[in-house]
Amino acid sequence: MGRRGSVAKLGRPGRGEGGNVILELALALPVLLLVLAGIVDLGFLFWEKQVLVTASREGARAAARASVSGAAENSRTQVQQVVQGYLDRYRLKVPGGDALSLSLNSNFYYTWNLAASPVQVAVELRNIQVQLLLLPNIQVLLGGSGGSTFNLRAATTMAAEWATPPP
Repeated sequence: MGRRGSVAKLGRPGRGEGGNVILELALALPVLLLVLAGIVDLGFLFWEKQVLVTASREGARAAARASVSGAAENSRTQVQQVVQGYLDRYRLKVPGGDALSLSLNSNFYYTWNLAASPVQVAVELRNIQVQLLLLPNIQVLLGGSGGSTFNLRAATTMAAEWATPPP
């Protein structure tokens, strides 16, 4: 009987072990929440990067098209509008909360290389500021400044179908 009683004790939690579970949860929960916030922030950062890459591809496709006469079908302004339209569709915002607005030779670049064979067109988005969503708020709670902005860049180069560059 002595043996049977000791085996039964091993299977049941003893007195005071419920407090250990609460203590372990209190120690592990902040770390788990930080990891979760990091995963969410990196997911949004990756999504924003993919939107920028796809926008530059759409712009390069529009830039590479030729009209029936063999000239470039779209001007720089039209290519910029294609890229801006794509960014607007996905509601990309700058860290202040305003919609991302492109301006030629500031954060939007459209160039071509006539010396290359075939002619190469390039659409590039530079210095696109994005901000993390959750980690800066946690950083403020811990006494930090809370400013976590990054500059993203996306570029696409394609062969042009046209022989005469855009105006």
